[in-house]
Amino acid sequence: MPESVMSIFVSHSHQDDASCHRLVKALRAAGANVWYDEHNLDSGRLMDVIDRELRQRPVFVVMLSPAALTSSWVKDECSWAYRLARQDPDRLILPVLVGPLDERDIWVWLQDFKRIEAPGGQSFPEDERIRRTLRALALTPKGERPAVAVPQPTENLKEVLATGRALSNQKKHAEALPYFERAALLDPQQFDPWMNLGYTLRQLKRWERAVAAYKQAVAIDSNRANAWTGVSLALLGLKKKEQYEQALAAAIRGTELEEGSYAYAWNAMGNALRGLGRNEEALRAFEAAIARDGTNTVFKANKALTLRALGRES
Repeated sequence: MPESVMSIFVSHSHQDDASCHRLVKALRAAGANVWYDEHNLDSGRLMDVIDRELRQRPVFVVMLSPAALTSSWVKDECSWAYRLARQDPDRLILPVLVGPLDERDIWVWLQDFKRIEAPGGQSFPEDERIRRTLRALALTPKGERPAVAVPQPTENLKEVLATGRALSNQKKHAEALPYFERAALLDPQQFDPWMNLGYTLRQLKRWERAVAAYKQAVAIDSNRANAWTGVSLALLGLKKKEQYEQALAAAIRGTELEEGSYAYAWNAMGNALRGLGRNEEALRAFEAAIARDGTNTVFKANKALTLRALGRES
């Protein structure tokens, strides 16, 4: 699968199967790679599949309806997606109303995200709902020419962030950048715009600006492991020996937060230690990262490189 293909997890109640099938068909026709429970998997198998697919797919679309709000599976999937988004603000959560709902009935952790809904908590007619969902994900409906993404004047922070994340998840980082810059201007005291901006600048190898953006995120919330990890990775990107100690200190701080479970902080620590020539310590850091996320091939490659530097077989 090409890296630029948007990878989407769709959560829904089986009472909304028909609407879900039509939305998924449109998403796939627009080029997205979509997973949803289309085979009614048994609960024992479903848990493992959901865990794998949620982790691998950074875009989470949930079809909200009265039936969905009474589904324990939908509630669990939304909760898990939210926890993953807390670790990685580049993830996109997009609720889509397929039935009339009262704002107060929607789970609290979904209320801060842009939703596809008509005024008064109503759902749009199906064709319009699908069109708006595709547009929110910066996807082009089949048969239409791709539009050039240009930030439109708006004061709606949720919409700006959602569009930026949609572009970022298609690896269109240069196009996503102005959205995150605008988001940071709209609300300089909010954590996510600075995190998204730092990540995007890092992907574009604009290291000094990335360091500054991540440090703004840390200044807003110093208890987030991903923000300290971002500072570390951006400093390492400068490839300056004098920055490695600062990168190491930031990574260590990241490993101390969220109960030390944030694997990327351990990986950043390993990279900083390796840059300082402290390969034995780097090896232990990479092993700690792998212990927390054994599926990450980058962590394993870093361990192998460190073993090679130590003159050992991997």
